[in-house]
Amino acid sequence: MDVDFLLTETGEVGLLSSENLFKKVAGILFDHENGRMTLEYTDMDYLDLNIPVEPEFFGTLDLALFIHIGAVKNRFISQAYQVPLMFLNDPYRGEIFKHVRTPPKPLESYFYFISHCVLGQPVHRLDAGDEDTLGCILGDTLPSELKFAPHLERRKAIESRPEFAYTPNAPTMGLGGGAVSHPSERMKIIREARKRPDEDAEKDGSDGGRKD
Repeated sequence: MDVDFLLTETGEVGLLSSENLFKKVAGILFDHENGRMTLEYTDMDYLDLNIPVEPEFFGTLDLALFIHIGAVKNRFISQAYQVPLMFLNDPYRGEIFKHVRTPPKPLESYFYFISHCVLGQPVHRLDAGDEDTLGCILGDTLPSELKFAPHLERRKAIESRPEFAYTPNAPTMGLGGGAVSHPSERMKIIREARKRPDEDAEKDGSDGGRKD
């Protein structure tokens, strides 16, 4: 799986994968010290992306309220949603943005984003040492030329209906809508739950570090 980081002139940011993500992403964790991103999955698993974001984009990331997640297959958008963008060792960001919610119409929002992308860079390659793979995963296709796959096009049509209503506590973007309704709070729970095995292992004197 290869992943590109994309931006618009207005400061929207997103990730575009060369294949569908087989797990639902709960949020993106960004380490501003080394520029690396981590996909945090809803099942508490994770994927560290292996190419750092260029420092020139750090300021844009700092102002981003959320990040788009998408995948493309045969030049069709096959996945599209939004998740929180959290910074490592920055507890104040979550507090500042705690009232910000992901868009009520995720597909329309993603289509607007992908249609207005003007910059990008690779952030993950299956073989990061192979320079021949560092080009855009879309090849000669422009992001604005992408269309939704049929199953997403049908969902987008439903979103576009005037009667489409957004219920804040309803399950959205696959993040669930139970007791914790805001995605950033759910991501915080995932991160805290991941720490517990490490802490328990330290008490037992065993190695509870992260997996390679």
